[in-house]
Amino acid sequence: MSDDWSPDRSSDRLVEAELPFDELALDPDEPDLRLTVDDDQLLLDAEGNPVRELDLERPDEIAARSATVRQLAVDEQVWRFGHVIVDEAQDLTPMQWRMVVRRSRRGAVTILGDLAQRSVGAPGTWDDHLPPEFSLYQQQNLTINYRSPAEINDVAAAILERLVPDLPPPSSVRRSGRRPEVVEVADLRGELGAVVNEVVGSGGDVAAGRALPPAVIGFDLPDLAADDRVGPDGCRPLTPWQVKGLEFDSVIVVEPARFLDDDNGLSLLYVALTRSTDRLTIVHQRPLPELLVGPLGDR
Repeated sequence: MSDDWSPDRSSDRLVEAELPFDELALDPDEPDLRLTVDDDQLLLDAEGNPVRELDLERPDEIAARSATVRQLAVDEQVWRFGHVIVDEAQDLTPMQWRMVVRRSRRGAVTILGDLAQRSVGAPGTWDDHLPPEFSLYQQQNLTINYRSPAEINDVAAAILERLVPDLPPPSSVRRSGRRPEVVEVADLRGELGAVVNEVVGSGGDVAAGRALPPAVIGFDLPDLAADDRVGPDGCRPLTPWQVKGLEFDSVIVVEPARFLDDDNGLSLLYVALTRSTDRLTIVHQRPLPELLVGPLGDR
């Protein structure tokens, strides 16, 4: 703040406190008062009251409802909860973890995540990613795969072994009797539509008595909606990031070798391979990655 900054009683501008902390008239009965400080100087509102620490999202709230700084400080407690549940936690950044910590009154948090699906940086361990406030945590590894049949689970396990060698792969609860299908093409962009059409025409997916289009997962996919063999409702083209947390009866993974060009390609390939509840088709023009050749077997 500039040297000429001073209180303005007609606004809610923040001012620097000229008195040391111990000379401020603070309410001793105020529980856990957290104060906002800038350059070791306590900040006061226009009425000379200390300002509580505000969440990073509060500027948006100020714009939305023209709330004053004092109102935001009074309402601060409504943003704290007795228990916080975090899903897809493997991708949270340090700043996002800080926001989670501040929303939990007593550090009661349930965290759900698969480090093999981490799309930023190495999978590591939870010790590598969790903030110090969560250092005393209890970890439980889920060992049952209820989504993918064993035929698909075995292929994904080869990726998991490379990503997190110390993590045992989950066991699938069922077999479908349908092995993953591998289709090699000479011209990926020109022939992908025909492959999608064949998958749909050979039975596609059946859920609640109706056929559902397959999910096509890959990078830089051609415009399949404009392909006469597919049409606008014939498939759901998606990126590996878009399918996180989702599942589909049938999945077509396009060009696995392209996944490995990405810094987190193994994790993204693992995500793509684990989205199917029934049928998996792998389409490739480039050679299959070596780690998939064995699990996929002779075709």
